[in-house]
Amino acid sequence: MKHLVFAVLACAAPMAAAWAQPVAPEVIEGVALRLPGRAEVYRERHEIGTLGHRIEYRAPDGTLIARNALDYRCSESAPDFEQYDLRSDSLIGARWQDGKYLLLRGKESRALEPAAALVASSGFDRFVRANWEALAAGDRIDVDFALPARLQTLRLRMTRIEAPEELPGSAVWLRIVPVQPLLRAFVDPIELAYDSGRRLLLYRGLSNLTGADGKALTVEIRYRQVPGEDLAREREIATTAPVANEPTADAPRTPVLLHCSREKS
Repeated sequence: MKHLVFAVLACAAPMAAAWAQPVAPEVIEGVALRLPGRAEVYRERHEIGTLGHRIEYRAPDGTLIARNALDYRCSESAPDFEQYDLRSDSLIGARWQDGKYLLLRGKESRALEPAAALVASSGFDRFVRANWEALAAGDRIDVDFALPARLQTLRLRMTRIEAPEELPGSAVWLRIVPVQPLLRAFVDPIELAYDSGRRLLLYRGLSNLTGADGKALTVEIRYRQVPGEDLAREREIATTAPVANEPTADAPRTPVLLHCSREKS
């Protein structure tokens, strides 16, 4: 149950990159270490723009294993997105259609009515930034987090906590748990660490990807902004490294045309 409940939230946090909205995309790198052994299991590479966000997931040998593409034109907190796992040829995601939020799992779907606190994928981080002052002051905030893998939402609670450990640059730690007390006995909490500039530094919890053995992963991911001088090297690696499996011809690669009631300008 754990990997089904919090798996997509692991996708939300690493996509975070809580920088001010850039003119040119920011490039962020995250290294995922499997817990408790702390062996590297994959790396994330994020290109983050004002209205779009693309992520590549690569195995330690550089093999591309998954992609995610997001579009924030309809909503900052609940974007259109499609996450495609090249290893299993599987797709999860969501999109706005006729004013409703449509959860996608392969060829299955379920429409959700829009809600003020609806959050999905990396929109979770944008929601954190939009509510930064309240969270930093210690307020509890509840959200309905979309789980395409289960075609449902889960009510989650965000709360500031005391720093559980020393982490250079960290200013605010958050813990995320299900609102329903009974679920907390079965679902481990997620911990996030931000710096004073609202940049995500650390994610700790269940990953949105499985391991090479197909089993759920508990990971710690630390993030850094890729310096400009490193971008050329990163792009060369991205274009020359092998791919786990090429997607089928009809596999979606980017979010489909938007049909929200009102697009963001």
